[in-house]
Amino acid sequence: MLQAKLKSGKMITLMNLTRKEIERLKQKAVKFYCPSCHEAVLIKAGNQKIPHFAHYAANQCPAGEGGEGIYHEQGKFLLYQWLKQQGLEVTLEKYIPDIRQRPDILLKINKKQIAIEYQCARIPVEEINKRNRGYKSLGITPIWILGANLLERQGKNAFKINSFTQQFIHRFSHEMPSVLYYFCPQTLQFIFIQDLFFTTKTQAIGKLKVIDIRKFHFKELFALSHFMKKEIYSLWEKRKLHFRLKPRNNLYGMELAWYQWLYLKQVHVESLPSIVYLPVSAQYRMKSPPWDWQSRICMNLLQPLEIGSIISFHSIQYQLRKQMKPTSSYPLIQYQDDPIKEYLQILEKLNILSILPNHTYKMNQQLSLYTHVEEAVNGDKALIKQLIMKEGNKIRA
Repeated sequence: MLQAKLKSGKMITLMNLTRKEIERLKQKAVKFYCPSCHEAVLIKAGNQKIPHFAHYAANQCPAGEGGEGIYHEQGKFLLYQWLKQQGLEVTLEKYIPDIRQRPDILLKINKKQIAIEYQCARIPVEEINKRNRGYKSLGITPIWILGANLLERQGKNAFKINSFTQQFIHRFSHEMPSVLYYFCPQTLQFIFIQDLFFTTKTQAIGKLKVIDIRKFHFKELFALSHFMKKEIYSLWEKRKLHFRLKPRNNLYGMELAWYQWLYLKQVHVESLPSIVYLPVSAQYRMKSPPWDWQSRICMNLLQPLEIGSIISFHSIQYQLRKQMKPTSSYPLIQYQDDPIKEYLQILEKLNILSILPNHTYKMNQQLSLYTHVEEAVNGDKALIKQLIMKEGNKIRA
């Protein structure tokens, strides 16, 4: 922990002191106590670690310490200083007895409380959920900022986002895009990945923003922006080409099951209609990659229909009932779109479907399969061009 209290109750933060001042405290044998369990703690101030306090022995302190490393301690303190310098009411490592939790930083703005957690290492998902539930039970808004050591960038707008990192995706309102926050204590850079579109189960396209922490205000954490429609479709065109042409060796698990399903349908990947594998911002809610569930809608439900046939949203939703994650899987996303509805809206824009009353759709075009890969690639390009022509200059929202 970065701070402890004197017998008088005064809080002491070691990182605010010089090495000489810390040494003087040790020589005087000043007694310090844990703000959470009130047990005695000792100063640890070697050359390899940030000065901090620790319990004398393993104990049952309700706040716990979690083996935080130097990277985490540096980042936590820098974030605290950044907020304090803005004149905000902020407390470092404030213990909240009602929920037996100690957020890295507790911020108060008017009557609103925000718990900021700086996370630099993997912890169990249940621990994340427990902390979020605790904060929300007291009306405290949790914001999780990841250490930049967890950022996995694969290209200009391409990122690997594993199932652990996905737990920290935020979305604060319907109007705002999804976002992941990162902070690097070594470069003092805040990193935003905004408006995430998952291309696979663990890879996504996102809008990257990097800014020096000394040059922006806390409120700017919420100044987020969407992709232009043209941007996301242009980026997606490359993903579709890769999808058509990638080698398919050593298949296993969900992907193998999908290929076996295609085989039983007597359909090849190269034959699938171009409306399979389109960008959906709520893809994170699906257990399977976009090409899997979108192809099942097309081949199981739409392809057999004649022009003018009617199909209900409920029947489509039922087809994919086992493939959707519950909304509770993402507690930091306050407004969750429906990926199936989002996909059907794209089909409506392409005039494949028309929406009717009572959550039903009319089939406007018969779906046909491609005969060879060159035809499929050209068809994909034409479809992306059609989408860009229809709404390329719009902001995605």
